[in-house]
Amino acid sequence: MNRERSEGELLSRARKGDMEAFAMLFEPCRQQALTVAARIVGADEAQDVVMDAFLKAWRALPAFHGHCRLSTWLFRIVWNCATDHMRLVKRRRESALPENEKGASMEPADPSAPPPDRQVIQQETESRLDQALEQLPDSLRITLLLRYADGFSYREIADAMGVRIGTVMSRLFHARQRLKRLLNDEREEFQS
Repeated sequence: MNRERSEGELLSRARKGDMEAFAMLFEPCRQQALTVAARIVGADEAQDVVMDAFLKAWRALPAFHGHCRLSTWLFRIVWNCATDHMRLVKRRRESALPENEKGASMEPADPSAPPPDRQVIQQETESRLDQALEQLPDSLRITLLLRYADGFSYREIADAMGVRIGTVMSRLFHARQRLKRLLNDEREEFQS
């Protein structure tokens, strides 16, 4: 009860422009927001996406009416900012030069790395998995990664994506089925 009251007071102060109250409300959510963003845009871009999301949350806070938990509302903003960012990156990538026309990197070999033949097999496996994951719709791919790569609970995924737990369960089921089908199709194509 005391926590709810203090959160309500902080929310009231933040709506009136108190930046310190806003920080006290949202700072506990930062790490999970970064994880959600990193799953969508990658670790390199996650910080920028979260900063953008926090700025949008700051601007939209007066319109927040408590229809859901504050963290759920914030994670939905993070989700939207990250998916918007991915659309922009995809458009840029489509207009960029193909990867094989760019210069190769000349980095020295890592002495602790596995032997070259194992590296090739590992890279091929990761590449096939990445390609299969990329073919999944965003909602399925991100749900799958949040669950299995980051270990989020169903509730945490539901909150982050602004959906019900049943939707998370359904998305995980369909994501696993499609991924399995894509990888099997690729294996069959490779063996032909």
